Amino acid sequence: MLNYEAIFKAAKNNERQTFRELFFRLHVKDQMELFHALYPKNKRKIEDFLTPEEFARLFEWMSLDEQSELYEIFTASYISQLLAHMEVDNVVKFLTYLPDSHAKTLLNLLPAQKRTIIKELLAFEPETAGSVMNKSFLMGNVEDLLRKTAERVRSLAQKVEMLYYIYVIDDEGKLIGVVSLRDLILHDQEKTLGEVMMTSLVFVESSADQEEATRLLQDYDLVALPVVNKEGQILGIITVDDVMDIIAEETTEDFNEFAAISKSKQPISSEETTWSIARARLPWIIILIFLGMISATLINSFEETLNEVVLLAAFIPIIMDSAGNVGTQSLAVAVRKITVGDNRKGESLVKVVWQEFLVGAMLGVAAGATLGLVVAIFYANYLLALIIGFSLWITLSISTVVGAVIPILINKLKIDPAVASGPFITTINDTFGLLIYFSISTQLLHLL
Repeated sequence: MLNYEAIFKAAKNNERQTFRELFFRLHVKDQMELFHALYPKNKRKIEDFLTPEEFARLFEWMSLDEQSELYEIFTASYISQLLAHMEVDNVVKFLTYLPDSHAKTLLNLLPAQKRTIIKELLAFEPETAGSVMNKSFLMGNVEDLLRKTAERVRSLAQKVEMLYYIYVIDDEGKLIGVVSLRDLILHDQEKTLGEVMMTSLVFVESSADQEEATRLLQDYDLVALPVVNKEGQILGIITVDDVMDIIAEETTEDFNEFAAISKSKQPISSEETTWSIARARLPWIIILIFLGMISATLINSFEETLNEVVLLAAFIPIIMDSAGNVGTQSLAVAVRKITVGDNRKGESLVKVVWQEFLVGAMLGVAAGATLGLVVAIFYANYLLALIIGFSLWITLSISTVVGAVIPILINKLKIDPAVASGPFITTINDTFGLLIYFSISTQLLHLL
């Protein structure tokens, strides 16, 4: 804290040299924390205190929200210079997050060579492997000697992000093998890359979804994954740090959809407005209102049954809540299996339905017996206890099937299974639960 206070004082008094000496003693994480603690007028002084190259490392540590805020603080010229010192995949993420007009301004200020590479990446569809790949990697021809390759690795060590793999190509530029840094060092230096390379390759096409790249990196325990075009030519790589960002992004997206929150098309600042929050949640709420009207209509259609036995109304919330809860649980398990590739290969839909039905039936027996016993004890109405217990058993059996099967069917239609949101499944199961409950009650009404 004493160091922080000294840095704050140096910034306030425009003591550039003191600020620099104290600032560079800190770890980059602490530098970022200190930067956020500066007053806005002192943040603007960073342009004079730190060169774009020095600030670029700190800039890459920031979230996209934090980076976009700096566009309002720093000049476009300074930001474009620090972007020139960043990895191109991180630059692409930042530019994609900005409004188009701001991104175009910065892009035009970048050096021609880097601008060309960035435009190539921006041309890929969002959330594909090509859009998140890095162009900074080591590559060698199949006929290259290990000795010459090692010399090239040393000369490029400061310029490339990934040093662990050297990707081997043929004369047509097709990826045919990979040599690890370990193999490069241990083998006879007069051998060629073709003699020591591994030909059992794991790669992803540029048009594939970024989640597929994430799964491959995790499944094969790699630190980098090559990205190729349809002809098999290597275009770039996706690294482990990129995957961490993808996982965070996809998890946030799936969570929002799972909770029935629409994803905003526009970047939202750290100071979210009340309207922007409400707008993100509004669409599904409106849809669910209309779906909820089905349940309301259903209850109204069984008005005569309720008039005969008013006590039936007291158990409507329990039936609806139980159906919604088990459906959401099944949905969460099913979505996880699909998104992390945990579903067993060859597992048929019939098998899934049967398994989930058995799970629901077991839950239903326990829940139905418990609720039936409570009704029998407190209301001394054994037939009502049987109706409620039996209804809950059937409802939970069906609700688990609905919660598990709907995301599987949606996934087979090539739609993100997370769109089978919790509120959506809950509303469907509420309707089924009420229909079962009132149908059984109506059939046995003369005995009550």
